[in-house]
Amino acid sequence: MEDLVWVKGQRLRAAREAAGLRLVDAAYGIMSPANLSRIERHERHKLPRSAVLGLAARLGLVSTGTADLQAWPREVGQTAIDLLRRWRFSNALLVLRSRDAVLAPIDHVAEVQAQILGEWAQMQCLQPGRPDVVRDLGRRARECGALRQSIWAAAVEAEMHGHAGDSPTALTLLKRASTEAGDVGEVADVLNVRAAWGRLLLKGGEPHHGLAILGEVKTLLDSGSDYSQARFLHAQGMLWSAAGHPEEAAQALRAAIQAALSIPNHRMAGVVECALADAYESMGDTDQADAALVRAASSFTQAGDSHDAADAISVALRHHIAPEKIERERLRP
Repeated sequence: MEDLVWVKGQRLRAAREAAGLRLVDAAYGIMSPANLSRIERHERHKLPRSAVLGLAARLGLVSTGTADLQAWPREVGQTAIDLLRRWRFSNALLVLRSRDAVLAPIDHVAEVQAQILGEWAQMQCLQPGRPDVVRDLGRRARECGALRQSIWAAAVEAEMHGHAGDSPTALTLLKRASTEAGDVGEVADVLNVRAAWGRLLLKGGEPHHGLAILGEVKTLLDSGSDYSQARFLHAQGMLWSAAGHPEEAAQALRAAIQAALSIPNHRMAGVVECALADAYESMGDTDQADAALVRAASSFTQAGDSHDAADAISVALRHHIAPEKIERERLRP
């Protein structure tokens, strides 16, 4: 007989509604819509393991139908990380809020990780940053031995302080996180923290210092994940541009685009293509700049961002439309 698993019906309902699925769509091939509706009205309900996996995959809470339900918080956390790498922040928040939809053994590391990632995702969704909350989460992560997650917390807190204009505090946090990442973190953490550090120095008008900070770990680049490579190379390209070296900037940005597309993160690829267009523009190569903007529009479209896609196209057209318009104005009686 198949194992039964406790689920929170109301959590499943919230996940289904957030995913925009009707009862009939979510239940298809798993159970009847009426049965799913009945389950959603319960605080707790027992379901066969296969039904839970089917619903979780259908709702986007796990990536496959073979997830380990006894490690549900970790499975959901990994799904959220995959979404965050693709900058699908609202989807990641939905998944993180469903981390207790299946009753599973308590996992303190997975719980603190989910809360740290949730704070970062909320900030990317333009909600106010809560550095005090993240600082406390970092402390909790260290207490339960989650050293890598404590590094993430420091980086998120630094980003929040940076957005608030408190660059000194942000720099202090990133320096500490960089040291800890070198000691206990993975290469991806080292590259991501250095990229954030370089961006902060760029914001402060210190591109050469930023390039030096990135240069200290450039030998690790080939060992990083696609996401960390994309973040590092994007920061490096922006710093080269600000330092007045558009050729070096273009080289780094082209590599960043390839890494972003490998994730795949089409929105990131579009953002970097726009930066590449600026680099070509500063070199006087308007044809290459326009080609980069057209590619940016394509990437934004694939990411579902029609507004930025339209902006990229309108900028690309300026070289072709503006001169004709100026000539018409000049010839007008």
